[in-house]
Amino acid sequence: MSAQEARVKWSLVAIGIAGLSATPAVAQESDGGIVREARPSKSVEDVLREEHTLFDNRFSIEPSINYSYSDRSKLALRGFLALDAIFLGELNLDGVETHITTFDLNMRYGFSNRLELGVTVPFVYRSTTYQSIGDDLSTERESEVNVDEAALGDISAILSYRLLPETSTRPDVVISAGVRAPTGKDPYGIGLREDDNTNLVVPTELPTGNGVWAATTSISLLKTLDPAIVFGSLGYTYNFEESFDDISASSGDQPGDVDLGDSIQVGFGTAFALNERLSLALSYSHEHIRKSEITSNGSTSKVIDSDANVGVFNIGGTYALNDSTSIVTNLGIGLTDDASDISLTFRMPFQL
Repeated sequence: MSAQEARVKWSLVAIGIAGLSATPAVAQESDGGIVREARPSKSVEDVLREEHTLFDNRFSIEPSINYSYSDRSKLALRGFLALDAIFLGELNLDGVETHITTFDLNMRYGFSNRLELGVTVPFVYRSTTYQSIGDDLSTERESEVNVDEAALGDISAILSYRLLPETSTRPDVVISAGVRAPTGKDPYGIGLREDDNTNLVVPTELPTGNGVWAATTSISLLKTLDPAIVFGSLGYTYNFEESFDDISASSGDQPGDVDLGDSIQVGFGTAFALNERLSLALSYSHEHIRKSEITSNGSTSKVIDSDANVGVFNIGGTYALNDSTSIVTNLGIGLTDDASDISLTFRMPFQL
């Protein structure tokens, strides 16, 4: 996930990038002074749009594809230590390789120069390989099982409002509120099966969503500092408690309530224009996810190891093909154990 595998996180990774236009443009005036070019270059428009600070009365469609990879290894000791020096028992090295490819259809519509609505419909393909040394109780043989899943993910919608326009002394301030619907396959009640290797137990299928409703809120700041644009954001996600007919991986139904841990997200970065159509940016995003709780048979307990810290360093770029279409790329490098090792995103926003 990686924290992604158990949760569809509210993402704050800044992948739109741009800089300042090198061509003349008409400036806007306010009591605070010149705030921004009235007709910025296309690269500037791209970064403003990605940071939800560009509002107009146009409808835009943004198809995108994201690929993420994570590799986790765990040393399992089953036995005891004799004479404080000799280990007696089984020693297994288990590994999990996860590939997640998400196809997103993002749609945005600006009602005015202050209000915008966005909707994201994801389709998720997951492939996870489980490995364990100890096949036939041999330390020289390895067992491997692959599990695949492809299904609709959790659909989300977000409404963004420009609270304060940028002036010469203050940044552009945008507040957002959104909701995520549990339209994907939830991770609860998924059965387990045992491989020929008795040390390896794998799920029969994989989730593509969280299974619960969630509400998000955030605030974004963006300031033009010639020759750069700097931006930052702070957000919070609240997951609603949900009841399920079965939350157990064993045979037989075990009804219960699931309260996924809420999360706090923060991100910041800067962008520069290489020319009027091409720009580059660097950014960092971090998400802290609290522990989840389950309630079953009148007893509530916290889920061990369900909390996470997901830190990602991003290198992005955007190229404007024409006045209505751009290509946006982003490379994310995980800096914490809970983050994906690497993620790669391609987007092609175009306006109608």
